[in-house]
Amino acid sequence: MTNHTKHSLWLLAGCLLATSFPLRGASPSAQPPTVKPVYKVRHDRAVMIPVRDGKRLSADLFRPDAEGRFPVLIEYHPYRKDDVGRGGAGIFHYFAERGFVAVRLDARGTGTSEGFTTDEYRLLEQQDGFDAVEWLARQSWSNGNVGMFGSSYSGFTALQVAALGPPHLKAIVPMYATDDRYTDDCHYDRGGSLRMYYDVGVYGGWMVAMNALPPMPELAGARWAEMWRERLESNTPYLLEWIRHPVDGPYWRNGSLRPDYDRIRVPVFLIAGWHDGYVNAMLRMYMHLKAPKKLLIGPWVHTQPHASQPGPRIDWMHEAARFFAHWLRNEDTGIMREPPLAVYMQEYAKPDRTLDVIPGAWRADSEFPVAGTRQLTFFLDADGRLAPAPGARGFDEYEYKATVGLSNAYWSAGGVRHYLAEDQRADEAYSLVYTSPPFQQETHILGWPQVILHASSTARVAAFVAKLNVVAPDGASLQLVDGALNGTRRRSLTDPEPMRPGEIYELKIPMDPTGFIIRPGYRLRLAIAGADFPNLWPTPEKATNRIWRGPDHPSRVILPVAPRSNLPAPSLLPPPALVSYVRPGSSRPATQQVIHDQIRGTVTVVMSGGGTAYLDSNLGEVISEQEFRVTASERNPAQASIVGRHKVGFRREDGLIEAVAESSIRSTETDFHLVIDLHVYRNGLLFFSRQWLLSEPRRLL
Repeated sequence: MTNHTKHSLWLLAGCLLATSFPLRGASPSAQPPTVKPVYKVRHDRAVMIPVRDGKRLSADLFRPDAEGRFPVLIEYHPYRKDDVGRGGAGIFHYFAERGFVAVRLDARGTGTSEGFTTDEYRLLEQQDGFDAVEWLARQSWSNGNVGMFGSSYSGFTALQVAALGPPHLKAIVPMYATDDRYTDDCHYDRGGSLRMYYDVGVYGGWMVAMNALPPMPELAGARWAEMWRERLESNTPYLLEWIRHPVDGPYWRNGSLRPDYDRIRVPVFLIAGWHDGYVNAMLRMYMHLKAPKKLLIGPWVHTQPHASQPGPRIDWMHEAARFFAHWLRNEDTGIMREPPLAVYMQEYAKPDRTLDVIPGAWRADSEFPVAGTRQLTFFLDADGRLAPAPGARGFDEYEYKATVGLSNAYWSAGGVRHYLAEDQRADEAYSLVYTSPPFQQETHILGWPQVILHASSTARVAAFVAKLNVVAPDGASLQLVDGALNGTRRRSLTDPEPMRPGEIYELKIPMDPTGFIIRPGYRLRLAIAGADFPNLWPTPEKATNRIWRGPDHPSRVILPVAPRSNLPAPSLLPPPALVSYVRPGSSRPATQQVIHDQIRGTVTVVMSGGGTAYLDSNLGEVISEQEFRVTASERNPAQASIVGRHKVGFRREDGLIEAVAESSIRSTETDFHLVIDLHVYRNGLLFFSRQWLLSEPRRLL
């Protein structure tokens, strides 16, 4: 089971940690200075923190059981620290043993905090975080220095609260977070396409059920009934606002750091994963932040680096402790004398969604872009070739097929158990493909590849999906990075324009960054298609697309080639054995299926899973079930749908409480139709229900 984060909520927190391993690229004798566990831990539950409007937020404190004043570390999110998210408590025990007061803080209207919530990242939520930082800094056991950390949602809040500038916040460690809520989050992609399976199938649908659950009565006390009643009557689904805002604008600027990076004035340690959905934003933030900064990028997915599959897995908490010890208690851990950039350079492995460890090696650098980086350019040429110079004038064309993409990785995944990309040859069969000659020397790619296409379409609305793949000598095709652009967003993400059928446009496809070593004998391949199903919502019109090439239309791929680093490789510890605050129960067998209906001409991806976990202190059993079905049509791309069903609840001596949310989006040629159905049950009997309906124009999506 994975750690709970914003998009990893399907499997209950309280993960089983992966075993440790030797880290490649590190000298066995060059161990980093350690922040050692020297304290026993005191655990204070449901400490109520007042905020400016009189409401109170619930915090769990993991404190060194000793006299003295200690720095405070806060993780702040809506994922219910007391029950569903209880499994993550071992991380806080780890920090407390090392001399920090580690705080788990429930956002307003969630867990055991008071109030209600109508959307993620509201300004009020950010101000609550500011107030909590200042309150914690004033406590008798605090030394007045506060840090914030966390992955996904809590990485977002660390950035957002830091941008408000609370005086006692002195350092942050965001992991898997974004600086731009429109271009680099789970709702719309950087090319302006609507994401498909994720919001309804995973995060947004799950939060409808999560936000309907009651606080824990042992911790909420006399206000338990009042708090639950307010939550049921006032909470609204996040999904409504996401669908109402299909273009960039003021709604998405709230909670987005970009472009005002100077608002962050405290030291920042960014932790990112090459296979996480936020790596683009993390590397971009590193380039733009002016405060003291560090960046660690591993080959990880949207699961914390001590538990990620694939690995290698590391003790990221040790690196964070070194960083916080330096900035919050003036302790020389050596971390700020080390190179600020540590990245894992991946190497080829046979494509496999279940890959456990990606081969490669760590490298350190003093700056990014790395000094001496050069551009290696390939031009699209006739006969499917990538050539060193523009070749013959002409074009190649392909028919848009809405179900291409099944071999791709799943964007940031959430509850998808295995979501690396498969062998790309199945998708390449329905794509335009251009392949280079074999590389003659070892080539280190570090940064953002560029894909620039000269393209036209017969449709007013068309997407252009580009994948860069590494082709092995045996023909297997491993995905390196991908990107997509909705052609109607070619000039602007705020004011889309229809494409003019037949007109040729220069399209710069926004690609993700990567760190990868291409060995001699391997080839580079560009695959171009009109869809990335089920990651992106299919565009509604049938289309024939052309990619133009030659001196007048130099469609091309540009790789950032970095020299080898002459600095010692980073030395990172293997993952620790964490104290567990939950006991795993039963699990529902997970499914990841693709169903091709040859009569209806549709493809459906079905995923499901679930399980139970037992809480410490005999506080009951947490229950979780989830499933989604996402469908696209090969005959009518305007007709597509996603249905997600999520159940979460608690079994106690006095009975069972379950919240069940079913959410769906169906598209037509002109509109999206959203239906959300929430039912709360007590011992199998309906206790509360509510429905929401929304129809929105497609806005050239």
